[in-house]
Amino acid sequence: MGIVINPSAPLPTPPVESVSPDGVLTVRRDDTWGGVYLIADYSTAVPVPQKVRFVRVGSDGVEVPVRGGDLAWAPGGVAFGYDHEAELGVSSSWYAYPITAAGAVGARSQGAGMAMPEPEAPRDVWLKAVTTPSLSLRVIVISWPQLSYDERQQRFDVLGSSAPVMSVDEWSLASGQMTLLTETLEERTALLDLLTSGSVLLSQTLQAYGRPDAYWVPGKVSEEMVGTAGDPGRQWTVDMTQVDRPPTVDTPLRVPGRSYADSAALWPTYADRTATGQTYRDVTVGG
Repeated sequence: MGIVINPSAPLPTPPVESVSPDGVLTVRRDDTWGGVYLIADYSTAVPVPQKVRFVRVGSDGVEVPVRGGDLAWAPGGVAFGYDHEAELGVSSSWYAYPITAAGAVGARSQGAGMAMPEPEAPRDVWLKAVTTPSLSLRVIVISWPQLSYDERQQRFDVLGSSAPVMSVDEWSLASGQMTLLTETLEERTALLDLLTSGSVLLSQTLQAYGRPDAYWVPGKVSEEMVGTAGDPGRQWTVDMTQVDRPPTVDTPLRVPGRSYADSAALWPTYADRTATGQTYRDVTVGG
């Protein structure tokens, strides 16, 4: 007979999952970090693939590779990925391509889809570190009113003509200044670590705000105390320059809370880890 510890305790929330109709791909939502775990199981395929390429199709219908899953190793035919760059508030679908040891790419799996939740106010903006997801934060943005798109033009004045000749190139991506608020010293440290990490940042917010997802490189960071002495609150002004999405080819898999450092905190030695009996899947995506 089972023992009931606390009848009034709420039941744990099961993970939100989606499985492709062919059973190959499982997508599991990770609301804590605004991402999804990806599990591709080709263990019964013939031949068993050596690697897998994970891709995502968003609201624009364009297939893009998943960072850390382009390519992912598939020991025993099972590959794992983590995607924290999917759009929020709309449905996305994920797919997998099996790749043999000879480099032959198999047919794309059927898709598994779900919608990622949007952040709630007042921390209604995600700033995600592209290369280090565990640094990502939901932040309070006080102001981000203006974006500038600089021109790249050259003017040539022609002798005897009132009209100049202009050479016009592409306009640059946006730049602007973001003002943020942190309320505690822990938040201050976390935001400063994020802004000075050297990682490209992905900004994401509510669809209703009309500010699409974009990749940024932070520049000058200014910090201001907003209260009296001893008040932990800080106001931050950050120069931001928009850039293209960084390449994904051969990028390492990064899963928040599942790094070697995180593991070593609980299991200092390799023997400690192996004694748990956990599989590679348990360690990577939690089972």
